Amino acid sequence: MRKFSEAFKQSLRFPQALIWLLWIAFPLYGFIATHYLLPPEDGYTKQVVVAAFTADFSAVEPLVIAVFNLLGVIPMTYALLVLFDGKEQPLPAWPFVILSFFAGAFGILFYVALRRWGTAVQGSKTGLQQQLDTWKIPAVLLVVAIALVLLGTTGSVQDYVELWRTKPLVHVMTIDLVLLLLVLPFLAIDDMQRRQIRSPAWRVLALVLPLFGVLLYLLARPKLADQPAA
Repeated sequence: MRKFSEAFKQSLRFPQALIWLLWIAFPLYGFIATHYLLPPEDGYTKQVVVAAFTADFSAVEPLVIAVFNLLGVIPMTYALLVLFDGKEQPLPAWPFVILSFFAGAFGILFYVALRRWGTAVQGSKTGLQQQLDTWKIPAVLLVVAIALVLLGTTGSVQDYVELWRTKPLVHVMTIDLVLLLLVLPFLAIDDMQRRQIRSPAWRVLALVLPLFGVLLYLLARPKLADQPAA
């Protein structure tokens, strides 16, 4: 409890306080937008979900399908970063990783805001961390992300913008995508620090290409060495 309290006090400082602001503002705006600013839900959400899981991409705007599925790729990318946090953190990362697959930025940003940044991992790697500390999962995610972006290029930006203005799902998930991509590079840079990667090229790549740059880094990063527990 003391570790949590200390971490929370520290998280109220800049720049972590900005993440708290995003965590609070996003669901608040989402509620206002879906209840007061946008037309009511008309079954489009179900249509998108069915199309995504049946791969019937002709039934829905391809850009919508691409963004919807990228919101599955990005939480997994977060997982490959925060699941290497250890006992130095006030809370375990895995519950928030699971929540992020359902609640997006709202699910993971609480943990990201609270976590202790710039600290070495304490303790030996778990079995799960050993399985995640390879190039294989990032490679699969990179291929899937490229395929989704290529799918998105077959869509219409104009149609997507119109859907963003009229469909609650598209409106909220677009903002969700932006928030997740906004924070992701900084987690990657923190991971570079604890793996003692000094090259500025990876940092620039992660900042310029928030998803693809981070996935390329995850492909190439060295394995994390075990650290003694405090």
